[in-house]
Amino acid sequence: MHTLTRRLLVVGAHGDDETLGAGGTIARLADEGVTVSLCILTNDDGSRSAAGTEVTNRTDAIELAAKTLGIERVRVHEFGDNRLDTVSHLELNQVVEREVREFEPDTIFATSMCDLSTDHALVSRAARVAGRPGKGPVREVRTFEIRSATDVGEASGLPVTFRPNCWQILDESHLERKIEALRAYGKELEPWPSPRSERGVRALAEYRGSQVSAGLAEAVEIVRSVR
Repeated sequence: MHTLTRRLLVVGAHGDDETLGAGGTIARLADEGVTVSLCILTNDDGSRSAAGTEVTNRTDAIELAAKTLGIERVRVHEFGDNRLDTVSHLELNQVVEREVREFEPDTIFATSMCDLSTDHALVSRAARVAGRPGKGPVREVRTFEIRSATDVGEASGLPVTFRPNCWQILDESHLERKIEALRAYGKELEPWPSPRSERGVRALAEYRGSQVSAGLAEAVEIVRSVR
């Protein structure tokens, strides 16, 4: 999966996207010598304020989760949670393009445009723009699934669904680190039967593994690969 990946940029809308979507793969690649950088576009959980709950800055949690996964470089931007649709496409594109210029990744992982979350779809589009051919060193772009966003999109009848075409086999240690990183986000870890529960995370890894006759795996959709 990663023979030619040496510098990986992971782009997410919210803190925990990277862990839920690709935490096991990130842990494995970091162990195998890949340099990983994380770019998160929002730094709070402000969408919860409408329900009367306190807004929390997630930066410390993002950094702790990143350390657990072996991510070496972390950049957290200050856009509002579930408010990326109030930001111009140009501004979002420029943020991710700047990350690409500064870090010079050969591979980008990002959220999926199939998710019901508008934030996820906008970040996915910005990552594709930043990694477009002829504009930098990026040779491969992949999108990952975030159960509770990707599956809700499918269940809500979105016209486009997540179609994985690449599986990364994981060891138990990689899954354990993914779950440990998710714990850094506190209340974002939910009880079963939520897909954001520890049991839900393990169930997905077992399901994706079973698709390729392996014990555990994560699946991604390759958007573009130039080799």
